Amino acid sequence: MKPAPLLFILFLIITSCSVELPSHVIPEGKMERVLYDYHLAQGMAEAQGGDVEANRYLYVQKVFEKHHISEEQFDTSMVWYSGHADHLHKMYKRIDARLERTSTEAGLNIPEEDKFSRFTAEGDTANIWQGRDILFVHGNRKDNLYSLVIPADTSFLTGDYFMFRCGNRFVVQDNQREAYIQLQVLYDNDSTVSNTVMVNGDYDATLNILPAQVDKKHKIKSLTCTFYYSFDEGKDEAFRLWVIRKPVLLRYHSLEVDTVPVAEPDSMVLVDTVPVTDKVHTERLSPGQLRQTQQGEKKIEVVQKRKVVLPARPQRRVIKPSR
Repeated sequence: MKPAPLLFILFLIITSCSVELPSHVIPEGKMERVLYDYHLAQGMAEAQGGDVEANRYLYVQKVFEKHHISEEQFDTSMVWYSGHADHLHKMYKRIDARLERTSTEAGLNIPEEDKFSRFTAEGDTANIWQGRDILFVHGNRKDNLYSLVIPADTSFLTGDYFMFRCGNRFVVQDNQREAYIQLQVLYDNDSTVSNTVMVNGDYDATLNILPAQVDKKHKIKSLTCTFYYSFDEGKDEAFRLWVIRKPVLLRYHSLEVDTVPVAEPDSMVLVDTVPVTDKVHTERLSPGQLRQTQQGEKKIEVVQKRKVVLPARPQRRVIKPSR
C-alpha cells in the first residue's frame, strides 16, 4: 500500500505542469490543422502573383470558412498560443513535417536547409548553429528583436566565411511582414563585417559573408545572428508572428590563408567569451539603424511595398487571455 502516496505525488506533479486551455481558445489539434491550411494558403497566394495581399486575405478567409471559425477566434487563439511557446513549437514541428511530406509527394525538391543540415559542427564546412530549430519573433514593441551570439573557439580559423539559411512563415492580422536578418562577424581588433537581408513572405532566405568581405589578417572574436521584426510606431498594435524554421549557419574554411587556429587551447579567455547562449537585446533598432551598423561590403535586399486595397471587413478585436 506504500506506493499509493508516490502515485498521488506523481499525479500532482503532472497536473501542476499542465496548462489549462481557456474556453475561447481553439483546441490544439484543430489549431494545428488550421495553421497547416493557413500556410498552404499563404504559399498559394504568393505563387499566384498579381495582387498578393488581396489574394492572401481571400485565401485565408476560405481557410476560416473550411474550419468553421471566425477571424477573431483565430487571432485570439494565436495570442494565447504565442504566449505558450512550448505548445506552439511542438505544433510547428508537426506542421513543418506535414508540409514537407506534401512537397515530397508532389514531386518538389528537398528544401535547401535540409540539404545543409547534414553538416556537423566539425570539418572544413561545419554547421555551427546552436540555437533552437524553430524561433518565434513578434512584430510588436516588446519582442521584436532576437540575437544569438556565438563566441569563437579553436575551430574558427583566420579568413573563415559564412552562410546563414532558414525557412520563414508569417502569421499576421495586418499586412506587416517586414523583417530583417543580420549576420555580423566581430574580429579581435573590434572591426566588424556584416550583411543584412529583408524577409517579407513565406519563403527561404539566404545570407552570406563572402570570402571577399572577410578580414584575412585578424582572428574572429564572435559571430552574431540578429532577427528584427519591424513595426510601425504610428499604428495600433496587431498580432504579428514571424516563425523562423530550421536555421542553418555554415562556416567555411578559406583556402587562401594559412590554417592557423584562432587561439591556442590555453588562451581562450577573451573579454566577452561566455558559454554559447541566446541573448535578447533590449535595444530596438529601426531598419535604417540596422543597415547603418554594417561595415565593409553590404548586401541588402529591399522589397518596395505596394499599396494594397483589401476587401472591406468588419471591425474586430482580440480578446487578451486573463492573467
